[in-house]
Amino acid sequence: MRDAMDMVPVFVYGTLKPGEKMFRHISHTVRDIVPATITGRLYETPFGYPLLVEPGLAEGPAISGVLLVPLEGCYEEMVSIIDVIEGEAGFEKGEMEVTLESGRRLTAVVHFYREAPPYAHPFPGTDWP
Repeated sequence: MRDAMDMVPVFVYGTLKPGEKMFRHISHTVRDIVPATITGRLYETPFGYPLLVEPGLAEGPAISGVLLVPLEGCYEEMVSIIDVIEGEAGFEKGEMEVTLESGRRLTAVVHFYREAPPYAHPFPGTDWP
């Protein structure tokens, strides 16, 4: 099990945000929600969830999301549930820089696509849904 210093926060921007349909799968592991953004491009899919493409894009718009802060002892469980959900949808996982409302930048776990699949279309905003 990782100690608190090893935990890389998880950034979510779609159906895993509080109030969205997949949050119920991880809500029991989450202690706090911290607003944050990441640059990139947001795409919508016919399956009801967004895709983050080109995360960290220098000139990309700021995509709104949140950092999930787990309850003590729940980090591994939270991450493994998210990995299953996002893995089933074909997302890749990486550590990337996100920006907090204060302007502070930090590294977070992000699920993304390297390029938009043919069924995805540009989302007309930066805050899903």
